[in-house]
Amino acid sequence: MWAIATIVVALVGGFLIYTAMTQGDGPADAGPAATGDASDDAGEPTTDAAEPTTDAAEATTDATAPTTDPPSADPTTEAAPETTGAPTMSDEQRQFLLDLPRRETDDPLAKGDVDAPVVIIEYADYRCPFCASWGRDVQPALQDLIDDGTVRFEFRDRILFGEESEATALAARAAGEQGMYWEYHDAVFAAAPASGHPDMPREKLLGFAEDIGVPDLAKFEADLDSAELREAMEADGAEANSLGVRSTPTFLVNTVALVGAQPEQVFRQAVAQELAAVQP
Repeated sequence: MWAIATIVVALVGGFLIYTAMTQGDGPADAGPAATGDASDDAGEPTTDAAEPTTDAAEATTDATAPTTDPPSADPTTEAAPETTGAPTMSDEQRQFLLDLPRRETDDPLAKGDVDAPVVIIEYADYRCPFCASWGRDVQPALQDLIDDGTVRFEFRDRILFGEESEATALAARAAGEQGMYWEYHDAVFAAAPASGHPDMPREKLLGFAEDIGVPDLAKFEADLDSAELREAMEADGAEANSLGVRSTPTFLVNTVALVGAQPEQVFRQAVAQELAAVQP
């Protein structure tokens, strides 16, 4: 099932995210782009300011910088210039984005009503400082939209910073096996430094589990090496890569793409826009 989904995303999603999220003259690796540029995961992309992102019809401008793939220097927080002439999204492309949310009732990486009219998907790396900042400051401020049934939030792993990022993502999933995914998520981001990529040795991951009260620590440690959890993590990464997501954090608010640790009001505006689009 994951293989089929990845193929579909690779065939359709790259073009879709290109038309929905990029503008022609921006730096290729400052935001998601499925443009076939010269730099790739093995290259040394720029870490420039965040690239402008667009929804179906109108360009928007990032206020903060995402972390880019692969790890090099920390990016700056310079604002990108406004752009015009955004491509128009077709009904088919819009529907593709609306179908990306999984809406699974037992998904430990999600919170909110499965039938919520707006879904925010976040592609993030647990060792990304901008992801941590957004997770600490902005995501909790949007909780009222989750509580009232307007928004569902779905987290996706987009690993950019190597094996310790993978290990942390697996640790959060291991906590999720015992119903404590979001407690672990919050603990990791609460402890993150303001800049740089924190070391995440195994003993530290175990320490987070103990601190938040994961009930069965032996099971938690065993799940750190779970092939099933790794497969699910890698499926998230394959989806993100096929969509051209090369920066973290990157968000989809239904069909509105946002790159970087954008402030609360930007998300509220995107939610309001998408809510108006899906409600009669």
